[in-house]
Amino acid sequence: MQVVEMNKPLQISIDADYLDSVVKKTVREVFDDDLTGVTWSFEQFRKTCCGSKAPAWVNLYIINQFKDEITVTERGGWYVPSQGRGTKAIIFAKEAKEWMELNRHKIDWNAKLPRG
Repeated sequence: MQVVEMNKPLQISIDADYLDSVVKKTVREVFDDDLTGVTWSFEQFRKTCCGSKAPAWVNLYIINQFKDEITVTERGGWYVPSQGRGTKAIIFAKEAKEWMELNRHKIDWNAKLPRG
């Protein structure tokens, strides 16, 4: 049985290149995950937060159903609707992702689009 003297400091050798790559990867992941100041298109939102549900489904069951909660006003919100031809909706990614997480139980994910 080997006895280790407890009063000696433990020394570990780490390859500097490996350590550098781990630090860079970690920093890159943190910045990639930070949505502060990021805006999404409707398509990005649909694919990232809505399981790639059809655009009509997302409009009906999320955008229209919760427009009073999500439309940007002086009280908050994260969705700026399109202002007509030639403009696109703006979605504030961080707030949208947070709202979706908090309100996912309010959405009927199994709802079907009306026929006809």
